[in-house]
Amino acid sequence: MSIMVGVGKGATAGVLIKNAEALERFEKIDTLVVDKTGTLTEGKPRVVAVVPAVGFDEATVLSLGASLERSSEHPLAAAIVAPARERGAEIKDVTDFGSVTGKGVTGTIGGRMVAVGNAKFLKDIGVTGADLETRADELRREGASAMFVAVDGRPAGIIAVADPIKATTPAALAS
Repeated sequence: MSIMVGVGKGATAGVLIKNAEALERFEKIDTLVVDKTGTLTEGKPRVVAVVPAVGFDEATVLSLGASLERSSEHPLAAAIVAPARERGAEIKDVTDFGSVTGKGVTGTIGGRMVAVGNAKFLKDIGVTGADLETRADELRREGASAMFVAVDGRPAGIIAVADPIKATTPAALAS
C-alpha cells in the first residue's frame, strides 16, 4: 500500500516510477548521476566565453566560428551562430566546407582556411595550441565544451559553450 501511495505522489510531482522494485532499490542509493540535457539544465546551450589567441580578438574568433558553424548540423553549432548574430558579427560565406563527425569542421572564409573543433581534430590537421589548452581545461572544469578555432594553420582562439543549470536545480537536488 505504501509503495502505491509513493508512486502516486511521485506521479503528481512529475516523477515516474517504473515499478515497485525500482522504488525499493532507490532507498539504498547514495549518489545520483544524471546525464541528459535538459534534466538539470535549461537544455539550450549558449556561448559562455570567447578566448582569443595572440593576434586575434573576440569578435573575429566568434565571426569566423559562427560563419563556419552555420553550415554544420552539430547541436552546438546554433549556440555559436546565435550570439554572433546578436552581437552584429559578420557571418561570412564559406566554401570547401568539410565535416568530420565528432571532431570538427573546416572551410575557406575570405581566402583563409578556418577550422573549428576539438583539440584532437586541430592536432590531426596540424594545428597546435598548447598555450590555449590550459584555458580550455579551465573552461571544461566549469562545465563548458571548449571548441578551438584555427585560421591558416594557427590557433585563433576558443569558443566555450555550456548548457546553463536550471534555476530550480539546486533546490530540487537539496530536497
